Parts: sequence; structure tokens; C-alpha cells
Amino acid sequence: MKNLLKDSKAYYENNDYYEIFSQAEDYESKVAEYLNSISKNKVVLDAGCGTGKFLKVLENNAKEYIGIDLSNDQLSKAKIKSTNKRSKFICSNLSKIPLDDGSIDLIISSWVLGTITDIEERNNVVCELKRILKSNGIIILVENSENSEFEIIRGRDKDTRTKEYNDWILENDFILDCKFNTYFKFKSLEEAKKCFEVIYGSKIASKIASDKIEHKIDIYKFNQIKSKNPKETS
Repeated sequence: MKNLLKDSKAYYENNDYYEIFSQAEDYESKVAEYLNSISKNKVVLDAGCGTGKFLKVLENNAKEYIGIDLSNDQLSKAKIKSTNKRSKFICSNLSKIPLDDGSIDLIISSWVLGTITDIEERNNVVCELKRILKSNGIIILVENSENSEFEIIRGRDKDTRTKEYNDWILENDFILDCKFNTYFKFKSLEEAKKCFEVIYGSKIASKIASDKIEHKIDIYKFNQIKSKNPKETS
């Protein structure tokens, strides 16, 4: 399997649950606040935008917003949320983006590249993101950190998949810019269990004991300027 999202029913016909999951993640909106601080007056590509989790903050700030995703079902929900007629939405694979070289100031990709399990395809995506980036542009990857309750629920405490993926990011000229301690917050325990069941399966859903799930997020950045040491907020 090259891309976990390509065969995910939760990402297509069951995407109502994916929408609930997306809105529950980072309930305190720490990532959105971070994106708000870096996206003003930029041509922004939301690479793997899904239903538009960060659409509002990016669209309000950006000089131009472009959302791209594999799923037309996901994009349909994002388009409904859009309030800017100049925003564009593209249904496409990230390994072949229909945009010109050096045309984007800021690329945001949140929890996307890790779903591409084929390393060659993933490397192609990174090359493609760098191709469309302006010479002074920035790529931001929003990813899962290790050793959170969320990682334990998914069984990632029993293997090294998260660490291997995050190491791969660093090997591709990204730096760890900052870390956030945050959490998922669902309306009820039943809603949390149902979302995890649809997305991850009943075995993983059975591990959930609360409507609030602790989560740790890493923000990785690519550009030509070295960043300061990571800062952690709680």
C-alpha cells in the first residue's frame, strides 16, 4: 500500500467521521495560532487540506489560498467552509501538483506525508513541494510527536514508526521548529470511540476511555534559514 488515504473509507464515503476527528484534534487550536503568525500576505498551498481544518485561519490571512487533496468528498466540505471567492481547490495527488515552479510562498501539510508508506513516492512528494516553492519560501509539516496518549492508543508505543518517520523528515532538510502539548476533545466518549472505530478499527477504538485524549504535536520547517532551538508550550 503506497498511500493509506487512497484506500481509506473514512477519507471518502465515511468522511463525516473524519471531519469530526479533524475538528476534535488540537482542541485548543495551538497549531492554528502558529499558522496565523506565519501566513499573513502569503500565497499559501494547503497540501492535503482535507475538509479544511485550517482553512479559516489561512484563507483570512493569505494573499491567495490554494487547497489540494486526493478526495473530492473532502474538498466538497472545504469549499462549503470557504468565504473567499479567490480561493482555489484542486483534486490531485501531491506527487504531481499542477502548479508552476516557484509559485508558492508557504506550504502547509498537516498529518499527510506520514500516510504515504512507500518511501519513493514520499520522496517524490517532497521534491514536488520544493519544486513549487519560491526561493525564499517555507514548507511547514504538522506531525505527531512520540509518546503521547494518542500514540499509545494507536499502538505506536510498541514500534518505531513515528520516530522513523520523524527522522526521515529531518533527513530531508527540515528542522524541528516547535512542539505543542495539546489534546483531542470529542462531544462524548461514544463519539470518540465511533470516530476511532471508523478510522482505525474496533480494536483501537476499544482502548479509548475518555472523550479527551492527550496529544503531542511537532512542527517541522523547511527553508534556507536555520531556526532557533525548538520551543515547547503547554
